[in-house]
Amino acid sequence: VDIHNAEDSKELGISVIYQELSLFPDMTVYENIFINSELCKSKGSGKLSPLDIAKMRSESKRIMTDVLKVEVDVNKRVRDLTFSQKQMVEIARAVYADSRIIFMDEPTTALEDKEKNTLFSIMKELKSRKKTIIFISHHLDELFANCERTVVLRDGYVVLEKNTADLEEDELVAAMIGKNVDNYYPKVSYEPGETILSVKNLTAEPYFKNISFDVHEREIVGIIGLAGCGKYEVVRSIFGKQRYDSGTITKRGQQITSTTITGAMKNKFAFLPSDRKVESIFPVRDVSWNTTIADIDRINTPRGLNLKDEQSIVKQFVENLNIKVTKLTQPISSLSGGNQQKVILARWLLKDPDILMLEDPTRGIDVNAKTEVYKLIMDYVGNNKGVILVSAEAEEIYGICDTIVVMHNGEVSGILNREETTLEEVKTIIRFSKKVS
Repeated sequence: VDIHNAEDSKELGISVIYQELSLFPDMTVYENIFINSELCKSKGSGKLSPLDIAKMRSESKRIMTDVLKVEVDVNKRVRDLTFSQKQMVEIARAVYADSRIIFMDEPTTALEDKEKNTLFSIMKELKSRKKTIIFISHHLDELFANCERTVVLRDGYVVLEKNTADLEEDELVAAMIGKNVDNYYPKVSYEPGETILSVKNLTAEPYFKNISFDVHEREIVGIIGLAGCGKYEVVRSIFGKQRYDSGTITKRGQQITSTTITGAMKNKFAFLPSDRKVESIFPVRDVSWNTTIADIDRINTPRGLNLKDEQSIVKQFVENLNIKVTKLTQPISSLSGGNQQKVILARWLLKDPDILMLEDPTRGIDVNAKTEVYKLIMDYVGNNKGVILVSAEAEEIYGICDTIVVMHNGEVSGILNREETTLEEVKTIIRFSKKVS
């Protein structure tokens, strides 16, 4: 077959669940599910027939509730959903299309365990109906559990193709990155210093209440919990992205009264949201512009921007962070996800913040890029800085953090010391919402 565009793919029964969501934020859930496949009241009237909105709503509700097991108001605008809910809407669109071949590009990156298991069940059901699924993932356990055959691409070439049952994990990792990796998480345990940040009884109903924890110099604090626990809303409140009702935020003994993003930046806070495409990158701008935009005063002069200084600054970050670019003037959207993430890290490192807050910092990037990002975080925190890392991945939280804050239903279930617990204990506490002292 010849495939020239997305419409050709659709006609051939091919659909794609994209890693970078392809939803329309100002349209409703049901409108997004039925986009370009709208139901009309009269089949014979063609495009002049009025839309059957009631049927699209009911069918959307059936798919979300009965098939995907997600309780979402289908009349809600997509911009008001959580990232994981948006991901399920993307999946719902492909399920409704009933395609013969479905590409799933990192579909689980924003999903919690329960949602992942629902997706895997749907995949099995689709396979039983003779559908073909091409599942793209950097989570090796997902590949081993769900895929019959594995193909590894590196630098644009197929470097391995094998039945999954005949694969060893070390062989797979070596093929992905071109070398053996002894440790995905290059953890360095520093001696904690003074308290940089103290959060006391922070409350923002209905998302979370009475949240308290401290962040010390040379410490990474991880926050984790099931979907809807409020973990993302906590860091967004600290950064001024979302208002909180009560409680205090203290930095080095001084209470912070500002509740705005501008105020947070002045207080040397930095924030990397999980959705790069929507909330971090400026896709039509180049690498240099995206790197310096948060600290534009650094290159500003009475005569305008000093672009020569900008190029020098950005070039240094590109070299130090090993960002793969052909030139500094190429659009950031042309970079891989891992390199985009490193550009955003460079943007904030340029500001030299005291507290770096990260939401799913390695979402949608490959094993090699993950390790590089973790090393950057380690280098940063070792310079008497503090990090708050929010993630849906228990392995990431346990692998990189010193202190682990577990949340459930908007409250802290417990605060764990990584050195005194195990990954399985962390997973058990999350799964069963156990209270720990």
